[in-house]
Amino acid sequence: MANELIDEHVSIKQCRLAIDALHAHESKKQAKIDELELISGKEPNIWLNVTVKKIPPGHRIKPVKVPVVHPLVDPRTTPICLITKDPQRQYKDLLETNNIKFISRVVGIEKLKGKFKPFEARRALLKENGMFLADERIIPLLPKLLGKKWFEAKKQPIPVCLTRKDLKGELERAVSSTYMNQNQGTCTSIKIGVLSHTPAQIVANLQKALPTIAANIKDGWENIQALHIKTNSSVSLPIWSCSLDASEEGRWHGLEAVEEMEDVSAAAKGKKRTSSSDEEESDEEEKPKKRSKNADGSSTKKSATKVASTPKAAPAKASSSDKAAKSKATKPSPADKPAPVKEASKPAKKASKSAESPVAPSPAKSAPKAKATPAVKAPEPKESKVATPAPKAEKKATNVALEKKKEKVKVVKRAGKSAKSALLGKKAGQE
Repeated sequence: MANELIDEHVSIKQCRLAIDALHAHESKKQAKIDELELISGKEPNIWLNVTVKKIPPGHRIKPVKVPVVHPLVDPRTTPICLITKDPQRQYKDLLETNNIKFISRVVGIEKLKGKFKPFEARRALLKENGMFLADERIIPLLPKLLGKKWFEAKKQPIPVCLTRKDLKGELERAVSSTYMNQNQGTCTSIKIGVLSHTPAQIVANLQKALPTIAANIKDGWENIQALHIKTNSSVSLPIWSCSLDASEEGRWHGLEAVEEMEDVSAAAKGKKRTSSSDEEESDEEEKPKKRSKNADGSSTKKSATKVASTPKAAPAKASSSDKAAKSKATKPSPADKPAPVKEASKPAKKASKSAESPVAPSPAKSAPKAKATPAVKAPEPKESKVATPAPKAEKKATNVALEKKKEKVKVVKRAGKSAKSALLGKKAGQE
């Protein structure tokens, strides 16, 4: 007995230990709750949690039927509702002819759209019945008509075939089985018992249900990672987990190859870093050389600009000498040559004198004007207000005069420079 396995994988001894401990703990907890509460609540369920390695592709609308030895729903104490196509009366008569008495209520599509359309009516229908069966032809329509509360309460309608000859056997198998609704995650919960069952009955249900559950999971036991037992609000107790050997296929297959690939990638990254560091060092060595070359190039450019600027001035002088030669040819009298030089020098002297004393005459002129302001003073404040803007106008006039003088000085300086350049040109022409 110690070495017995369920489907050649799960130890029965480990399942018994986990189920005994869970059942004892939950029974004590429920007894305390019943003492405090006047109305007993919902009976806790025993769940089998199946964790897979790979997420299953797609989503199944129809649940997988899983047979169990001891049914989870007792039709004598739990009402069962059957949802059918229209007309509803036809299927009620069909149940009566087949002597099926464990179905407590029949509801058609028209009633779901009319009488049970309000939220309160649907909530009352959900509370009144512990299990829902539905014609497999209308299963795609039910999620929209019933709402999400059916799925939150784990009371999804179970599909049955109402066109079979053995209708009673079909409905009995549906009531006496449990169901696996495989979701789009890695963990799926299957109800395998209730707290009113004994631990031995729960173990019998698990022993019969586990092969069917493994057969309906993609890749079977190779894709199952772990199995746990729990109630609605308890901690999950492990009963089986896959080995982590690298030789085993599935999620843990090829760990050594992965480690080798990681080592290779790390080595490649190290090589890339060293090569990049070498390149950076070589770039740093080349940067000062480039800068020195740039400095040399800039100096050569500057010298070239200086050399280029000097020959440009020479033709300017030559042009002035040519003009002097032409003037000689047109004006043969030598007495007229020094005359323009004297005239050019005179304005230069005047410009220098005016440049030395441009500000001297301004204070002399402004002084008497400033003295004239106190003579206009009067005891009345009105007249003083009118007389005050006079010095401002005088200051403006003096500023304008100074600006005009400065402009004249600039003109004279320019004329002197042009005269000097003309003389230099004549001397160069004579030489």
